[in-house]
Order: sequence, then structure tokens, then C-alpha cells
Amino acid sequence: MSTPDIKFTRSAKMTVAYVERKGPYGGIGEAMQELKQWIDSKGIEQAGYPLCLFYDNPGETPPAELRSEACIPVTKEFTPQGKFMMKVLEETDVAETRHDGPPGEFGKTYGPFLEGLLNQGYNLNGPAREYYMSATDVAGPGSGFMIQQPVAKK
Repeated sequence: MSTPDIKFTRSAKMTVAYVERKGPYGGIGEAMQELKQWIDSKGIEQAGYPLCLFYDNPGETPPAELRSEACIPVTKEFTPQGKFMMKVLEETDVAETRHDGPPGEFGKTYGPFLEGLLNQGYNLNGPAREYYMSATDVAGPGSGFMIQQPVAKK
């Protein structure tokens, strides 16, 4: 298994609309589509690429217990409504890589990527972030164009 190319950078602070989800990661696309429809219906302007936050390791957590969030950066704050929430993702140091291959093989990227960071003396500071070109591209881990992991040196 080859080690993915890793770039270290700083993510920008951003306000996101989001929906929490619990269950198999493959279902996150439906949550993203619903979120996109909701922000469009409210006239909330999108401010960047949609992203998903993946909180749990699917190799260690039962599928029904996996936690994720569908997020869309927005230009301004809004009043949350029902399951449609808002929060600020603070500026943070991240390690970044890309997954090349079908979404079903995301473990071939995530495993070496996260293990490599831990072996290099980094703490994983929060959920993995996966960015998508559009809300309709979301099909679970490995379908995005960029993976970011918030990190800090031990």
C-alpha cells in the first residue's frame, strides 16, 4: 500500500450550514442534497465547495453508529431551523491529500494517510473533512476531490 502525497496547510475560518447524520457513510449524499435544497429555498448564498465531516473510523465503529455532517459554506450567518444548523469552523492546521480511485476503495487512502500522520508525531484534531465539487457529487468517503485532516504536532 503506497503512502498518499500529503500537503500541510492552514484551512480558512468558514461559516457553514450543516445537517448531522448517524448511519453508514454512504448515505451522506442524501443529507447533502437536502441541505442544498434548503439553503437555496431560504436564499442563503453558498460560499465555497460543499464538504462532509466524518467523525468515526468505519473499521472500528458499527455502521449504524457512524457520525457525519453534510456542510455547505455560506456567506453569512442565519437562524437555524429544525435539523438545518449553522456553525463556524475555525481556522486550523490541516494535512491534505487526495483519493484516487473508486469511492469503495477510500480505505486505501484514508488508512495510510491517517496512520502516516500519527507515525510522524501528529495528533488528529477533529473529524476528517472531504470536499466535493458540488452537492450532487457526494456519495460517501472517497468520492470527494480533497481530504483534509485537522492536525497538531504532539
